[in-house]
Amino acid sequence: MSIETGLIRTTYGQMAERKWSDLPSDLLSPIANRLGLIELLSFRGVCKDWKSASTTASAEIESLPDHEPWFLVYGSNSECILLSNSGKKYTINIPELNGATCLASNKGWLLMFQEGSMFFFCPFSHAKIDLPRFPHSQVTDHVAAFSSPPISQDCLVAVINRSSETTLELNMLCHGAMVWTNHKGYLPRDAIKIIRGATYHDEEFYFFDNSENLVTFSIDKSWNFFVIIPRPKDKFPGINDLPIGRRMRHFIHMNMKNELGLPENVSISTCGTLVHDRIDKLVLNERIEAAEDSISYQLKGVWIQPRFFQVSPNQSW
Repeated sequence: MSIETGLIRTTYGQMAERKWSDLPSDLLSPIANRLGLIELLSFRGVCKDWKSASTTASAEIESLPDHEPWFLVYGSNSECILLSNSGKKYTINIPELNGATCLASNKGWLLMFQEGSMFFFCPFSHAKIDLPRFPHSQVTDHVAAFSSPPISQDCLVAVINRSSETTLELNMLCHGAMVWTNHKGYLPRDAIKIIRGATYHDEEFYFFDNSENLVTFSIDKSWNFFVIIPRPKDKFPGINDLPIGRRMRHFIHMNMKNELGLPENVSISTCGTLVHDRIDKLVLNERIEAAEDSISYQLKGVWIQPRFFQVSPNQSW
C-alpha cells in the first residue's frame, strides 16, 4: 500500500517531504488511543509501524456513557453486518462466528458457544480466550452474564437454563478455574417465565424474564425471586429500588429490520447487552419471527459496545 507524503517543517524553517508512515510511535500511539472503532481499524491497516503503534488502543471513546451500542448480525456464513449507532452499515468478515451462538455481551466482549466449546471473543480484533469445557453439549434456552472483562482476575461467568418446569440450573465459572460449579434453584409457582436477559451487579447475577419477574443468584450461592412493579409514589417497607433498568423489545422499537435492510422472510434471535448511562439498562434478548407464509431463514444478532481488545495468542483463562 502506498503511503501519502506530507510536508514537515524542519528546525531551520525549510519544508521537508516525509512519509506519514515515518511518524514516530510516541506521536502515533496517542492518536490511535483517541480513535473510534472504524477509524482505528483503518489506522491499523496503513502499515506495520502504525499497527504496532496501536497495540494499546481499544476504541475506548465508543464506551462513553452517552454512546449507544452497535448491532452485529451473524449466522449465515462468515460475512456479518455491522450497524453503528449513527446508522452506518458495514460488511465485516468474522469466520469465528460461523456456527456460533452468543450467550452474553458486555463491554465489547462476547461470550460464545460453538460445537460444545465456550469462549470469550472480541469480534473486531479476533481476540479469543477459551474456557473449560461446558457441561452441556448444546445450548437451547441458555442465557449468560459475566461480571467483568475476561482478562480481569475477578471475572465470574454464570450460564442459566431451565432444566424442568420447576428447576433452574446455573453453571458458574471463576477466573482461573478449570471446572464449572453447578447450582440448582427450585422455582416457586409462576416465579419466572422465559429468561430474556442477564447481568451482574454488586455481587449478584440478575436474570430477567419476558414479563415482570426477576431471579437473582449471589456469589454466596443463594437464590432470590422478585416481582417487578411500577415505582410507587410513596416508599413502602419491603419494596426496594431495582438498580438496573430494562429495555424490552428494543430491536422492534428501533425498527432494526428496516435499518439493517433485512427481508421479511428473515427471523432473527438477538442477544442483549448492558447500556451504561445515568442508570444502567439491560437490553433484553429477543426473537423476531419472519413474516407468515414465507420461506424463512434464521439469523442471529448481538448488541455490542464497539471495542477493540488484544490478548496474547497464548492467553489462558
